[in-house]
Amino acid sequence: MLIAPLTWAAFKSPDRYSGNAVVNKGLYNPNYEDKTNAEKFALRPVDKSAPAAATAAVKTERAAPNPTPMPDSAPPPPAQFKDADKVAKAAPAPPDKAQSFGSFTLEDLKKQVPQNKNGDFVLEVPEIYYTGGDLEVQKVITGQSVETTAQVLPEKVNNADGHRLRIFRLMVQCCAADARPYSIPVDFGKKAPEFKEMSWVKVVGKMSYKKEGDQVVPIIEATSIEETPAPADAMIY
Repeated sequence: MLIAPLTWAAFKSPDRYSGNAVVNKGLYNPNYEDKTNAEKFALRPVDKSAPAAATAAVKTERAAPNPTPMPDSAPPPPAQFKDADKVAKAAPAPPDKAQSFGSFTLEDLKKQVPQNKNGDFVLEVPEIYYTGGDLEVQKVITGQSVETTAQVLPEKVNNADGHRLRIFRLMVQCCAADARPYSIPVDFGKKAPEFKEMSWVKVVGKMSYKKEGDQVVPIIEATSIEETPAPADAMIY
């Protein structure tokens, strides 16, 4: 009795997200200042000395003679930390704007990011997404020509003139069910072309940034867009 419904489900159940599912996962309300997973997509050179220094510190601590004995029980918290409300008020406020994280140059960008034969920097959407929270990277990449491949949906925010589309990539944290869309707008400076929802496109354009609401939004000012085959890995892991 179960063979027929299971067979139907196997062939008819979608093996990919629909446009509505992606929208419901927060497509149109990104937080470009959020640093979750930023270390995976940062355009800055990786400081490889930090882990080594940390390891050396651990080794030194382990080798130190006569270590201080651990107390039998943890001491009571200072009086100022007993009141949860006071602790919350004393905590630093989360960043609400793009910040400077130190020097970043065009040479750094060239070392970190490949360029195609036309000189466009080839970036993944999440890499572009996270530049929205880094002022120094923005200064370098503004006006640079970039290429990215992504899926496309209509733009539903800040698009009264119809000049924009929204492109995105889904990133898997643990499994496909928890995939999160990383999205950015693409501006054409005129009526945006029409594409089938969720189709794959290759976009080339210049990077720009615009304050919209309380965020600095990374925007690709498109010079070309064309349909392209889906990559081997439709989701980023």
